[in-house]
Amino acid sequence: MKRILNSVIAAGLAAGIVGQAAAADLTVRIEGVEDAAGTFHVAVFDADGWQTNDDVAGGLLAVQEGTELAFSGLAPGAYGIKIYQDINDNGELNLGLLGIPSEPFGFSNDASARMGPPKFKQARFELTEAGAVQTVTLQ
Repeated sequence: MKRILNSVIAAGLAAGIVGQAAAADLTVRIEGVEDAAGTFHVAVFDADGWQTNDDVAGGLLAVQEGTELAFSGLAPGAYGIKIYQDINDNGELNLGLLGIPSEPFGFSNDASARMGPPKFKQARFELTEAGAVQTVTLQ
């Protein structure tokens, strides 16, 4: 019996099916772009990194290049997205009076930012092995 079990495990390893972590692709589409200037800053977070801004994936996209950014190789699970359009390309989200952003921004699920950024549960979406497309409308 032990020999049969070892043969099954060895065959599984040779086929690459035992111990292989699943990976998924995520496409982020950005809508509501009013000014074709600057750079999109896109960050993907799991629940633990949402409040601390410790992203699991991130990227920059020149606004002129389009409004879609793809991430590959993410582990399936729950994620949230934060985006801002850095119109003046100074590398930060500019804030106006009372700390309200003066540059366009958005979150997955189009979660609203009333009285501060949304909680993870409001922006949360599920990324499956089949992948996902999230559309974020800038506010």
